Amino acid sequence: MKRIINLSLVLIFLCSGAFAQSYVTLHEDCNYSGKSYTLLAGTYNGYQMKIGNDRLSSIQIPYGFKVTIYEDDNYRGKSQTFTSNVACLDAAWNDMASSIVVESTYNPGGGGYGQSDYVTFYNDTYNKGYSQSLRPGIYSGSQLGALKYNISSFKINGNLRVKLYINNENNSGYSAVYDASQSYLPDGQNDKVGSVTIEYYSGGGGIGGGNPGGGSGTNSYASFYTECSYEGNAIRLMPGYYDGNKLGLFKYNISSVQIPSNLRVKVFINNDNLYGQSTTVTESISCMDYNMKNKIGSIVVEERRGNWGGGGGGNNPPAENVIIYSDGYYKGQSAYLLPGTYSTMAQASGFPDNALSSLQVPPGYRVVLYEFENFGGKSYTVNESKSGFTISGWNDRTSSIKVFRD
Repeated sequence: MKRIINLSLVLIFLCSGAFAQSYVTLHEDCNYSGKSYTLLAGTYNGYQMKIGNDRLSSIQIPYGFKVTIYEDDNYRGKSQTFTSNVACLDAAWNDMASSIVVESTYNPGGGGYGQSDYVTFYNDTYNKGYSQSLRPGIYSGSQLGALKYNISSFKINGNLRVKLYINNENNSGYSAVYDASQSYLPDGQNDKVGSVTIEYYSGGGGIGGGNPGGGSGTNSYASFYTECSYEGNAIRLMPGYYDGNKLGLFKYNISSVQIPSNLRVKVFINNDNLYGQSTTVTESISCMDYNMKNKIGSIVVEERRGNWGGGGGGNNPPAENVIIYSDGYYKGQSAYLLPGTYSTMAQASGFPDNALSSLQVPPGYRVVLYEFENFGGKSYTVNESKSGFTISGWNDRTSSIKVFRD
């Protein structure tokens, strides 16, 4: 263990599917409390909402999503649309929603960045017990859910660095940093992790100054610094949307920026929700003027050619996911699952209970389906993609699921 005094570098990959925020979260109570359920982009009648009729009180909406709630089932009656978090619905809507539409308002394109990079955390040592996979990002205690103060080991997939904050749920204070998987955490850290930051790790130390875009791979991101002349703490952002929460310590704390020739940056002044007054920056600034310095609350990084994912690929999903479908032949409602244990289908990105009819399994993955919640009842192991379960009798029968990467 060692004490980290200054945050020297944060490298975050946020794109389609990254940050584990490719869904919205519904809560029964205000302030994002009570029972919660996640929904991917799609249309949901009352019976599909999982939260139940007239039970919705607050909504977590990541940037790039739009949520419309309806007073009646089948998307009828009065409606209201939201594009950012709602801590508590007003009196006209609290416990009044009967159907919902979740829409993605942008298309980052195919491929994306870091799609195969993630960390799987376990509540027991030696990578056993309850598990959950997280992509690069900043996860407070509330975002960790069942992992909060319940991490004993983890496995890193990709070039990532894990920062564990001990007895703190807000990604601050005393922390321990790891560049390699840990089969067990020491006594001072075991079951004491309150929040987590997962960073990209190049293995080459700090990014320093120099010419933007001059090194290997440096044209993939824009670099932001807390001090002028490209000094102080730094954050590298690849093409994507970054609200104030995602910027973390860098919100209203940026003084210089390095931008490679293939990228442009839109910075929002005195606003951390990606709207309002903004300035587009197309070249590096060694020291920002009064209008921008320490006033940037949110950021959009984009490629000059106008697409978001390194080109190519269309909308093909990343190969490092198991994909489950509600209909045979890989059709219907779908959910993308990283390695982990999902004690209910609601935990599996809000997938409906007893609705799994086909699934795609990448090479080297293993999936175990269970008849009941909490891994009860009969089980069925799948080692390859299946377009249906006619022979096995497992169609519309799954209530919990485990995904393993062997």
